Amino acid sequence: MFELFITKTCSVCVLLNATVSPVVSREEQLVRKKILDSQYKCFEKINRDPPYNKSGPYCSRNWDGWLCWDDTPAGTSASQNCPNYFDDFDPTEKATKFCGEDGQWFRHPETNRTWSNYTPCNAHTKEKLASAYILFYMAIVGHALSIVSLLISLAIFFYFSGDVLQLRSLSCQRITLHKNLFCSYVLNSALTIIYLVAVVDNPELVDRNPVGCKVLHFFHMYMLGCNYFWMLCEGIYLHTLIVVAVFAEEQHLHWYYLLGWGFPLVPVSIHAVARKKYFDDNCWMSVETHLLYAVHGPIVAALLVNLLFLLNIIRVLVTKLRDTHRAESNMYMKAVRATLILVPLLGIQFVIIPWRPENRLAGEVYEYIMHILMHHQGLLVATIFCFFNGEVQAALKRQWMQYKTQWGQRRKDHCSMRSTSYTATSITEVPAFMYHHDCNNEHLNGRHAEDSELVALKSGDTYA
Repeated sequence: MFELFITKTCSVCVLLNATVSPVVSREEQLVRKKILDSQYKCFEKINRDPPYNKSGPYCSRNWDGWLCWDDTPAGTSASQNCPNYFDDFDPTEKATKFCGEDGQWFRHPETNRTWSNYTPCNAHTKEKLASAYILFYMAIVGHALSIVSLLISLAIFFYFSGDVLQLRSLSCQRITLHKNLFCSYVLNSALTIIYLVAVVDNPELVDRNPVGCKVLHFFHMYMLGCNYFWMLCEGIYLHTLIVVAVFAEEQHLHWYYLLGWGFPLVPVSIHAVARKKYFDDNCWMSVETHLLYAVHGPIVAALLVNLLFLLNIIRVLVTKLRDTHRAESNMYMKAVRATLILVPLLGIQFVIIPWRPENRLAGEVYEYIMHILMHHQGLLVATIFCFFNGEVQAALKRQWMQYKTQWGQRRKDHCSMRSTSYTATSITEVPAFMYHHDCNNEHLNGRHAEDSELVALKSGDTYA
């Protein structure tokens, strides 16, 4: 969920970049260009907006050198997000401008010039810089753990899927869907790590604005869509299997491949074309555009449809369990339960994004919780669909017991062969009627007879 990561930590990316790049003339030129662009847009807005039509005195719209301020009623304060011109400014903080009772903008007593309060914009720079590093590395570690857990899960599924008896209670087709879902999360996590390290943490690259970083952004958005549409494939498959086809086992998976891998290309391509034409910022890192809804909208729709499918599946399964107590119903209920748990967890960030607390401490707690949910999704998917899967656990236990049995049998056969060889050697070289037969202590070669089992042989039995 890198777009959401950028949404929530736009300011920390700026702060992080400030520590890894020296101040150069090119950066100063970029700052001036940003200010001039904002000034031009402000003057356009001043001329375009209709006149103030409310009663009472008011402060006129103006450009203060950094931000554009609208007409404001007397005796009130206007506020807006801080500008992103400077490395130590936090765009999530608010700048304010007070309109006096006389309809004049507040003037600073020392300079007697109109003054806007930008003090909160860099009030907590050090604390936010430390938080930026924590969130940055939390994202990398979370995606790295996701990749490792998903690869282990894929290895388990590929190993056991060849043996239907090992996982006979799970449909082989559903395991195939799991594999594709896991692959999409592996690719998404890998692209996220690359984007964080190569683009977000590299302001010089962002300034150059190469085509490559936009291509990387395109594929990352594509894999993000694949994650959620493969989750939708899981829900559609279960709904078809349980509600429509009544426990039928075989379905045509090519439609699922088309939906999971093919359909996300449509909204991502629309977003890329629109972004290039209407909002072509450096490396497409900005989230201050409604064009992102071209990608996030279908994702939210997929989550809602999936949730409706799963609720209907549960209704059908509860009815079947109550009426028939069929074993199949109980088995599929477990599979549906896992998917039903995942869907809200994977989609919660789309729901609670607008509800970020205004309080700074509560906002930081919110950030950490959101980052845990967003950047550990692969680990969550692998845990619920594989590691907590009862059939997978049973298959692993059977495999472990089989390995222990085979290993014990090989060891027993090895000991038996060595014992037979030792018996023949003892009879040939030392014609006695006593020798050691304890496999565990045979290396003592008779030096501690009290630790060995003594076996008496008759000469007649030796050659029988």
